[in-house]
Amino acid sequence: MEIIDKRIDGGKPFDWGRTSGDYARYRDIYPDVFYRKIVDRGLCISGQNALDLGTGTGVIPRNMYKYGAKWVGADISQEQIEQAKALSEGMNIDYLVSPSENLDFPYASFNVVTACQCF
Repeated sequence: MEIIDKRIDGGKPFDWGRTSGDYARYRDIYPDVFYRKIVDRGLCISGQNALDLGTGTGVIPRNMYKYGAKWVGADISQEQIEQAKALSEGMNIDYLVSPSENLDFPYASFNVVTACQCF
């Protein structure tokens, strides 16, 4: 799926994959208090299934993994998902290459859906 905005970069399609290495190195940007506030609300914890839309390099699932939810991360970029898988080695996190609007899960598959800085 190509995303194009004629106002940006001469109308060339966005290529999130070109920056995947930099995302993997520098994009883990949320402080611990951010994750603690989510958990304090009873979200993304053990016994829950969570879906992270626009997961990129899997920042949210990777950092929330210790709280026990079962995570699925989806992103439009194959390169971003490859980085997410590498950074999540040893964690049981599922990653999918797909635009969010094309995901097809049964109703009520997830208790929580996250989407941080992807819109």
